[in-house]
Amino acid sequence: MVPLPPTHPIMRDDAKKKTLDAIKRLEGLTTKLRKEVEEDAYCAKILELALAMQGHIKHIQSAVLESHLHTCAAKKLSSPADKEAFINEVLNVVGLSRR
Repeated sequence: MVPLPPTHPIMRDDAKKKTLDAIKRLEGLTTKLRKEVEEDAYCAKILELALAMQGHIKHIQSAVLESHLHTCAAKKLSSPADKEAFINEVLNVVGLSRR
Protein backbone atom coordinates (compact mmCIF):
# COMPACT_ATOMS: atom_id res chain seq x y z
CA MET A 1 0.00 0.00 0.00
CA VAL A 2 1.30 3.44 -0.95
CA PRO A 3 1.60 5.71 2.10
CA LEU A 4 -0.16 9.06 1.91
CA PRO A 5 1.98 12.16 2.05
CA PRO A 6 1.33 14.43 5.05
CA THR A 7 -0.74 16.76 2.86
CA HIS A 8 -2.13 15.79 -0.49
CA PRO A 9 -4.02 17.73 -3.15
CA ILE A 10 -7.71 17.14 -3.57
CA MET A 11 -8.76 14.82 -6.38
CA ARG A 12 -9.95 16.63 -9.50
CA ASP A 13 -13.73 17.04 -9.58
CA ASP A 14 -14.15 15.16 -12.87
CA ALA A 15 -12.08 12.22 -11.63
CA LYS A 16 -13.93 12.16 -8.33
CA LYS A 17 -17.30 12.04 -10.09
CA LYS A 18 -16.15 9.29 -12.48
CA THR A 19 -14.73 7.32 -9.55
CA LEU A 20 -17.84 7.63 -7.40
CA ASP A 21 -20.09 6.71 -10.34
CA ALA A 22 -18.00 3.61 -11.03
CA ILE A 23 -18.06 2.65 -7.34
CA LYS A 24 -21.86 2.86 -7.34
CA ARG A 25 -22.01 0.59 -10.37
CA LEU A 26 -19.58 -1.80 -8.66
CA GLU A 27 -21.80 -1.93 -5.59
CA GLY A 28 -24.77 -2.90 -7.75
CA LEU A 29 -22.74 -5.49 -9.62
CA THR A 30 -21.39 -6.94 -6.37
CA THR A 31 -24.90 -7.47 -5.06
CA LYS A 32 -25.97 -9.03 -8.34
CA LEU A 33 -22.88 -11.24 -8.50
CA ARG A 34 -23.40 -12.52 -4.95
CA LYS A 35 -27.04 -13.35 -5.79
CA GLU A 36 -26.07 -15.17 -8.97
CA VAL A 37 -23.44 -17.26 -7.14
CA GLU A 38 -25.82 -18.06 -4.27
CA GLU A 39 -28.48 -19.14 -6.76
CA ASP A 40 -26.04 -21.30 -8.76
CA ALA A 41 -26.44 -19.23 -11.90
CA TYR A 42 -24.91 -20.27 -15.19
CA CYS A 43 -21.11 -19.91 -15.01
CA ALA A 44 -20.89 -17.67 -18.08
CA LYS A 45 -23.30 -15.21 -16.43
CA ILE A 46 -21.13 -15.12 -13.29
CA LEU A 47 -18.00 -14.57 -15.38
CA GLU A 48 -19.72 -11.81 -17.34
CA LEU A 49 -20.56 -9.96 -14.12
CA ALA A 50 -17.05 -10.43 -12.73
CA LEU A 51 -15.52 -9.07 -15.95
CA ALA A 52 -17.86 -6.08 -15.86
CA MET A 53 -16.66 -5.41 -12.31
CA GLN A 54 -13.06 -5.66 -13.47
CA GLY A 55 -13.78 -3.07 -16.17
CA HIS A 56 -15.19 -0.65 -13.61
CA ILE A 57 -12.16 -1.16 -11.36
CA LYS A 58 -9.84 -0.36 -14.27
CA HIS A 59 -11.91 2.75 -14.98
CA ILE A 60 -11.45 3.85 -11.35
CA GLN A 61 -7.71 3.21 -11.53
CA SER A 62 -7.39 5.26 -14.69
CA ALA A 63 -9.41 8.21 -13.37
CA VAL A 64 -7.54 8.33 -10.07
CA LEU A 65 -4.11 7.98 -11.69
CA GLU A 66 -4.89 10.72 -14.21
CA SER A 67 -6.06 13.00 -11.41
CA HIS A 68 -2.96 12.19 -9.38
CA LEU A 69 -0.70 13.08 -12.29
CA HIS A 70 -2.55 16.37 -12.86
CA THR A 71 -2.62 17.38 -9.20
CA CYS A 72 0.74 16.12 -7.94
CA ALA A 73 3.13 15.53 -10.82
CA ALA A 74 4.20 19.08 -11.64
CA LYS A 75 5.04 19.95 -8.06
CA LYS A 76 6.74 16.65 -7.27
CA LEU A 77 8.72 16.45 -10.50
CA SER A 78 10.00 20.00 -10.16
CA SER A 79 11.39 19.27 -6.70
CA PRO A 80 14.76 17.48 -6.75
CA ALA A 81 14.02 16.15 -3.27
CA ASP A 82 10.64 14.66 -4.30
CA LYS A 83 11.22 13.69 -7.93
CA GLU A 84 12.73 10.22 -7.46
CA ALA A 85 10.22 9.23 -4.76
CA PHE A 86 7.31 10.37 -6.94
CA ILE A 87 8.57 8.42 -9.95
CA ASN A 88 8.98 5.32 -7.79
CA GLU A 89 5.49 5.82 -6.35
CA VAL A 90 3.92 6.01 -9.83
CA LEU A 91 5.89 2.99 -11.05
CA ASN A 92 4.82 1.04 -7.96
CA VAL A 93 1.16 1.93 -8.46
CA VAL A 94 1.26 1.09 -12.18
CA GLY A 95 3.01 -2.20 -11.34
CA LEU A 96 0.28 -3.07 -8.85
CA SER A 97 -2.36 -2.42 -11.50
CA ARG A 98 -0.78 -5.01 -13.80
CA ARG A 99 -1.03 -7.85 -11.29
